[in-house]
Amino acid sequence: MKRKLVLTAAVLSLLLNIGCQSQNRSGEKSADMSNISTEPVTLKLMVAQGFFAQEDFESYFVEQVKKKYPYITLEMVSGKLEDMITSGEVPDILIAGLPGIPSLQDLQIIEDLNPYIKKLGMDLSKFDPVTIEAIKKFGAKGEMVALPFRMNIPALFYNKDIFDRFGITYPKDGMAWEETIDLARKLTRMDEGVQYLGLYTGGADRFAMGLTLPYVNKQTNEAVLTTDSWAKVLNLYKTLHDIPGFVKDGKIVNNSHTVFVKEKSVAMAGYWGADVIGEIDKLQKSGQDFHWDMVSLPTFEKGSGYAWQAETHNMFVTTTSKHKDQAFQVVSLVAGEEVQKLINKSGRITVLKKSEETKKEFGTDLEFLKGKNTNAFFTLQPGMHEHTKFDLKGRSFIVEASNDMILKGIDVNTALRNAQEKLNQYIREQTVK
Repeated sequence: MKRKLVLTAAVLSLLLNIGCQSQNRSGEKSADMSNISTEPVTLKLMVAQGFFAQEDFESYFVEQVKKKYPYITLEMVSGKLEDMITSGEVPDILIAGLPGIPSLQDLQIIEDLNPYIKKLGMDLSKFDPVTIEAIKKFGAKGEMVALPFRMNIPALFYNKDIFDRFGITYPKDGMAWEETIDLARKLTRMDEGVQYLGLYTGGADRFAMGLTLPYVNKQTNEAVLTTDSWAKVLNLYKTLHDIPGFVKDGKIVNNSHTVFVKEKSVAMAGYWGADVIGEIDKLQKSGQDFHWDMVSLPTFEKGSGYAWQAETHNMFVTTTSKHKDQAFQVVSLVAGEEVQKLINKSGRITVLKKSEETKKEFGTDLEFLKGKNTNAFFTLQPGMHEHTKFDLKGRSFIVEASNDMILKGIDVNTALRNAQEKLNQYIREQTVK
């Protein structure tokens, strides 16, 4: 309680200290961006939520900013954001995925970018509508809390060697999860001392993303886990893990996307494209071959559905920054067409509209993507999820519920009821603090 009061006081103090400056700056917001000072300045950037590789920071931020704005130096920092607020050392730019936004909003350090977008004359219609719509959901009064710089879209990756080994036909675009699990059943077997697994879905929480199910009712702040849709997800997830081989010594086998790439014992993996392609890129650079391809992510109803929920990696300018205009120059540059073209060619999915040219250019800088079914990323639209600051905890309780069903034989209704009670208890505890 004391720490909460100290943190709140620190935030208020910071906001009061920059009050006059903010008023003056808001008066400047009708000015042309060309009037921004070109005096040398160092901006600090921090990954507040999620993962962002150092090499990506260097390639898409540092190098590009140095070319366009040589007077701006970028420095990546790390630490606990709450401690930085208390000490008055908040970074100028933050990076986070959509799930991380509610927690950042709680800290009251996110600048509304609408005035800067207007000042620069940015055309938001050039962005993929999904990316802008997803961010706008966080602006209760029309605020634009961030700009996206990269999308993450999943696909179903498959190991051709395993299919060939067992004489099984490769998967196809547009499959339903039920038929994908049937296919996985044929591929899950012990062969010459190796346990092959047919399918990895990324966990019960990610599996559910195809239905964009809420964890919490945003209006009432109550858990909504005891629904038929959640029961459908967990029952189907259990069907997969009831196949002999997925549980060993009382534990669910760790069949992650890294295992899919490195150990090559998983036949299919439904996972975020950026993560899998990144792992394959490392494998190729190490001189190892991997015979793989991909198809569109399966859906809960054949021929219809979403490719998980919309997920973008986003850039935020902090309210406490002393160099907001320069920070927005960085943000707008990385979200702009020139840098987005580089991101798209490097096998990361651009946040701009998916034109036919964009699709053709996707991953062209990566030799190992030539001839691959990269259109699998663009077949399905991401769904819209109603994010809350309690979702991450809700996801952990869903994973726990699925494990209880698979490992302890608990029925789906009991497992979901337990998850619901735990999430509601957590929400009450957080609300009281």
